[in-house]
Amino acid sequence: MHVTLGDLPPEILLLIIAYTLSSGSVPSNILCVNHQFRDAGVEWLYRNLCFRSPEQLRLFAQTGENAGVVLRSVTVDLTGKFARSDVWQHLREALCRCRDRTEKMGLGKRQILLEALCLRLHSYSRDTSHHVFEEALSVANPRVFRWTGPDPDHHFSTAIVAPVASRLCRIFGTWSNIQDITVTNITFSVDPDNLVMPLLPEIPGLRTFYVGQATFLSAGSVAAIFCINKMPSLERVRLVDAYCESIWGSRIRRSDIEKAAQIIMFPQDEVQYEGVLSRIRKLLTCEKKTERIIGGDRVEGSIFLV
Repeated sequence: MHVTLGDLPPEILLLIIAYTLSSGSVPSNILCVNHQFRDAGVEWLYRNLCFRSPEQLRLFAQTGENAGVVLRSVTVDLTGKFARSDVWQHLREALCRCRDRTEKMGLGKRQILLEALCLRLHSYSRDTSHHVFEEALSVANPRVFRWTGPDPDHHFSTAIVAPVASRLCRIFGTWSNIQDITVTNITFSVDPDNLVMPLLPEIPGLRTFYVGQATFLSAGSVAAIFCINKMPSLERVRLVDAYCESIWGSRIRRSDIEKAAQIIMFPQDEVQYEGVLSRIRKLLTCEKKTERIIGGDRVEGSIFLV
């Protein structure tokens, strides 16, 4: 029996199209195969928006259509490119455009529900549009959020600067849908008056929280997540190559979090501290991933820092 592309089951066809389009190829190459590939490909493209340049994001924000498709995920990957200050404005406009279309489809909400929102770009301390960044991300309501640095893992660089990090942590509290958070290449603010303020606001549905390649992370702010917040759904917190000061200092160990929790809890509630301590040991892991060639906090043997 002669089998053609048109005989492929829709599930197989979609896998082929998704793999091809996600590999960074020119979409028209596969969308021009036949009308079946085009229809399925256009739906996948608009369901899973991926922007690989500021210009793509700008054009979509100004002219993009959604082809009647409910948006599922948004990725902004500017690896190897300079993230201009207007990237947040274009992201806000793009997400607002998508939100407005869902309202026309009868699915209107103040925020647009997403399966995933992924960023891979740098932010800058001198950028004056941090408030626009906050407005942009507040339009979304993702289940999974990832912001990772665009540089290779062995390059210890900062993608999320301190002013953006503080705003980002506030934004997490506005996402009722959020379950999994990953942030890497991040530096936090040094504020002696807020060393024991919870790093995150109360997020009832949060399951996992991953922080990698972080500097100036306060052990007290991490401990306060367990001491002050309830976080009933929390299953795992991972601190990977997280430093309490610069990368020339020491990595944070679980014992640092336990000591900080003790300071927060004692002498008011010694009994409750035992429960907090047990939860820290159950949910929290501090790990080392990337070693310096010379100097710094070098760890031999196990990757786990206790």
